[in-house]
Amino acid sequence: LLANRAGPVVAAELETFCDRVQAVADKLSAIADFPDRGAALERAADLDRFCAEVDVMVGVNVAGPGGQAFPATKVRAFAEAEGMKLWDDGAFHYCDETGRSQFFLCNLETTAFSPENIRNLSTHGVTLLLEVPRVANGAAVFGQMLALANRFAASVGGTVVDDNRKPLTDAGIARIKEQLGGLYSKMGARRIEAGSLHALRLFS
Repeated sequence: LLANRAGPVVAAELETFCDRVQAVADKLSAIADFPDRGAALERAADLDRFCAEVDVMVGVNVAGPGGQAFPATKVRAFAEAEGMKLWDDGAFHYCDETGRSQFFLCNLETTAFSPENIRNLSTHGVTLLLEVPRVANGAAVFGQMLALANRFAASVGGTVVDDNRKPLTDAGIARIKEQLGGLYSKMGARRIEAGSLHALRLFS
């Protein structure tokens, strides 16, 4: 693996890897054939730059009614009714049939949700986020996420808003979809399909 979210492989790591492969080869009386290490490091740096370009999260927010706070118990009740599960990261995740997260709902404020605090917590809103490179069929999943955001807004009397806390318009939604299309096209051009095992390893 030449890169992941921690960055590209560096010379010392590559050297260690090659040494260990060589040690195994020696024990098996085999020959280890290594590619040029300088070229491998260049590919790693190039891959890391590409990953930084497409490692994007798109999201929408739901603000409370009239900018007022509401109980987090309403978040939990809604999320669980939608089949979402609270993970250790403090967000409610919507998963596919294999258990892989498709998008998640988290607190708009800094306090993460937890089983211990949610009964006494209030919040001014929530954020729903989709990790672009880790999700296949991203346009369809974004549509699911947006529909869920609208249902939650209706349930609490809130409003679906953008990152500037302005109501999310059709034009804003169109821009997000256009951004998604561009990112997935870039990934496809590199033969790294979003949501594939390759992508999950790169963006881990």
